[in-house]
This record gives sequence, C-alpha cells and structure tokens, in this order.
Amino acid sequence: MLRSLVALALVLSACSTGARAPEANATSLATRSPEECRVLAEQGDVEAQLRLGSMYFEGAGVPRDEAEAARWFARAAERNDPRAQFALGVLARDPAERNRWHQLAADQGHAGAQRSLGVAYLAGDGVPQDAAQSARWLRLAADQGEAQAQFLLGMLYAEGRGVPEDAAESARWLRAAAEQGLAQAQRSLAAALAKGRGIPADPVQAAAWFRRAAEQGLAEARADLGLMYVQGRGVAQDPAEGAKWLTLAAEQGVAVAQSNLALLYLQGQGVPKDDALAVRWFTAAAEGGVGAAQVRLATMYELGRGVAQDDVIAHAWYSVAESSGESRARERSEVLAQRMTREHLESSAALASDLRKRLASR
Repeated sequence: MLRSLVALALVLSACSTGARAPEANATSLATRSPEECRVLAEQGDVEAQLRLGSMYFEGAGVPRDEAEAARWFARAAERNDPRAQFALGVLARDPAERNRWHQLAADQGHAGAQRSLGVAYLAGDGVPQDAAQSARWLRLAADQGEAQAQFLLGMLYAEGRGVPEDAAESARWLRAAAEQGLAQAQRSLAAALAKGRGIPADPVQAAAWFRRAAEQGLAEARADLGLMYVQGRGVAQDPAEGAKWLTLAAEQGVAVAQSNLALLYLQGQGVPKDDALAVRWFTAAAEGGVGAAQVRLATMYELGRGVAQDDVIAHAWYSVAESSGESRARERSEVLAQRMTREHLESSAALASDLRKRLASR
C-alpha cells in the first residue's frame, strides 16, 4: 500500500506544474511584453523577474528556455522570494537541490513547497524516508488549502502513516481536496462513502463523487462507476450505462474493468453477447494480473468459447491463476490434466512459466 501511495504522490507532484510556470504572476504584469518585463527585471523588480522567468519556463512570447528561466528566478531568489525559491526547486534536476530550494520556500510558508517536501519525505526522495515529517509538511500545506496535500494527508490518516490511523480525519481531508476538484480525492472520498469508512455510508453520494472523478477522465473512477451501474448501487441499475463506463476504463488499461466488461460480453448484459470480445477482455485482464479473469480465460480455452479450443493454453492459465491465489483453479487444472498427454503438460508448464515472467515484469 505504501508503494502505491508513494507512486501516486510522485505522479501528482510531477503533474502539479507540467508545462505551466511554477508560479502565478502579478496581474499588473500579466499584459506586459517580454521586452517590457526585461527592462523592469534588469532594474531589480522581483515581480518582473518572476514574470520573465515564467515566460521562459512556459515559452510564452519567447522561446522556451529553462536555463534562462532559472537565471531570472535566481535573481528573484537572491531577494529571498519564496515563489522564486519554489520555482528553482521545480527546475532542479537533483532531488537534494530541489529539496534545498523547497525547504527555503517552505520555511517561509509557501504551500507548494511544503507539499513538495511532504512528498519527498514520504518517498525518501533526496531525504531519508520519514512518514512523520511527511505528515507535518503536508499538514502545513493542507491547512493553506493545497488540494494535493489535503488528499495525501487524508491517505496518510487512512493508513496510519506518520499520524494515528483515523478514518474520520481521513474523510475530512479527502472531502476538502475533492471539493477543490482533485479527481483522485473525489474517487477516494467516494470509496469511503461507499464503505462507510470514517463517514456514514451513502451509496448515492458515493456514485455522485465517482461520477465527478470519472468525468475528469480518472480511469479507476470510471471502473468504479461502471460497476455501480451494473449492480444498481447508488444509481438505478443500468447495465448499458455500466458497460459504457467500464469500456472507457478498460480501454485505459484498468484490469478489473477489463474483467468486468468481459463478463458483460459473456452474459450479454448491457451489451450484445459476444464470446470473442469476452475472450479479448479476459485476456487483457488476465495479463493485468486479475486472478478471476485468468480462471475465466482458462475456461474459455478449455471449452473453446470465443477462441479455438486449446488444452495447453487452458492448463497454463489455470496454473497461473492458482499462483495468483485462485483456489478453484487447482481442481480445474487437475481435471484437465487427466486428458492431456505428457508432451502437452510439458508445453503447458513452459507456457505457464513464461506467462508468470511476463506478469512479474509488468
């Protein structure tokens, strides 16, 4: 769980600036040309230095040039401007250098820098891994309304990392971030509402928050919303609507959605019955590590449904599913083995070994 949270934190941090300038610019300079900003910047105007640095960072009115952006941000940082310090941290290639600049900005109360330090301590990125320090910096940023910090702090409370485990406090911070439009927080809040974790269970509100995240393109939320429509939880049961959302998530690579979509095609629920499409999506889900899909795919090969019958492939997938913890796969593979030749069993074992290696490398 920690690994997935760290990965998500790093992705959020990397996406927080993208190709945008790491700092907003003074509105008084927003309409000034690069030439006008340069004159003021050369005269020591910090706002103009920040604006010019942002122009070079974004490639707005000038060729994009990170070195030139860093030069102007450094001029502003000489005046101890926390926005410039934060920007230099964003531009830094070395984690320790990034953290040094962000520490300076964070000590002056810069929320983005505080969030960045929180992520660094959570991941052990350029600093020793320290969940308590991570929570401290994230809390400072969250108290200033920084949405990503609110979300990550909520996740720390959910897992009891660096803070006491507290589902109610987790839900409070997830809601704060969700209400600011952060899709990951919207999905996590929806999950809490669906299960009644730290907040009264409310499937209708859960579905509404899943939808808000799904409409922003969050693949996992699309998978969640699709399943709610299929099952009729929090929304009127509508398998066709469920299939629509599951298809979007499946096409984005969510293995659980691929497995659930395959079941719809297998049963003709919300979509035309189509064994070949069921095999296609069971295959994708099985290769994504979903044990139940591995069993289903093996069965499709065993019976020749939607695919040419093949005992070798079927037995291999049953073996892989057993390794994934699917207890029912063992009995199925033993029954199938009784009608297979030694040569076929050896081929199946080799294929299963290859499949496990491919799954492990994903």
